[in-house]
Amino acid sequence: MTILYSTLIMLIISVFLGIMIAIFAKVFHVQLDPRIEKIQHALPGYNCGACGYPGCAGYADAIVEDKVPHSKCTPGGTEVAAKILAILKESAEEAETA
Repeated sequence: MTILYSTLIMLIISVFLGIMIAIFAKVFHVQLDPRIEKIQHALPGYNCGACGYPGCAGYADAIVEDKVPHSKCTPGGTEVAAKILAILKESAEEAETA
């Protein structure tokens, strides 16, 4: 009987904690700028730091915040710079029409 009680208690605790995690995930959800994800996918993903940022995600975030030019990705070259510029122009056009 002891094993049954301890198993039920663990089950109840697990269900309670799972529900709390789901609630907290909804309450503390952070909406990210979709341009960051688009730019990050356009970058080569080497995370080399040649741009001066620790990785492609940091560089994408800096581009969206207008802290750095879009052409600092050395491994990507002009092809990646053109993709990033297209993403930024697309988002600017969407902002103008809204």
